[in-house]
Amino acid sequence: MAAVTKNYRVDGRDDYTLTYQKKWNGTYEIHCSRHPHNPQSRSMNDCHLGSDGKVCVASGKEPRSLDKAKAIGMAFAEGYSHYVRTGIFPNGAKRVNV
Repeated sequence: MAAVTKNYRVDGRDDYTLTYQKKWNGTYEIHCSRHPHNPQSRSMNDCHLGSDGKVCVASGKEPRSLDKAKAIGMAFAEGYSHYVRTGIFPNGAKRVNV
């Protein structure tokens, strides 16, 4: 299946480009190729973004639908924008309309 790329803007100032790629096992992998500069820790445990651009998703929680992947991507972008300004990535449940 072809990858799907979406552009997002968070809080009217932070631009993101996220790509959703379906894998052989039916789950989606999310990659972020555009995001704001991160002056905080670049540890994946802190910012949820790998050095290769892969968005960190908890093991066993990988999305199996494109809509779920988009919701996770949008939640990541909002959390990352908060993280680069405060040093705190807001974890927990979040409701997103796709």
